[in-house]
Amino acid sequence: MNFRYRIIQFMSGRYGPDETFFIVFAVSVVLSLVNIFLRSVILQLLIYTLMIYAIFRMFSRNIEQRRKENAWVTGKLGFFKRKGELHRQRRNDKFHVYKKCPSCKAILRLPRRVGVHRTVCPKCGREFTVKVRK
Repeated sequence: MNFRYRIIQFMSGRYGPDETFFIVFAVSVVLSLVNIFLRSVILQLLIYTLMIYAIFRMFSRNIEQRRKENAWVTGKLGFFKRKGELHRQRRNDKFHVYKKCPSCKAILRLPRRVGVHRTVCPKCGREFTVKVRK
């Protein structure tokens, strides 16, 4: 039997690495880099705890519980991913300008025409002026 087959056989029925594993492990690596300069025993224990937890998650046979944990973490991080994607989309949009309605705070996508314009919010119906520069 070769080594690769034995590893595959060992990992069969185990959860394996997921997004939460990589996040926890990356946090422990960053903390270990910080600890190079701080040299704190408490921080080192926290680093070891995070690494052991990440490895425990990877080798766990309780697949359903690890899936729930991963769904919770990705749900919390999904907010930041969506915000980043929204900002990236707005920055790359050359033909529209994004403005907030002063009353309901809805974000309106308006055509990029230089000048002062009056517009109506489709959500609350309030009419307001928008200044668009270059």
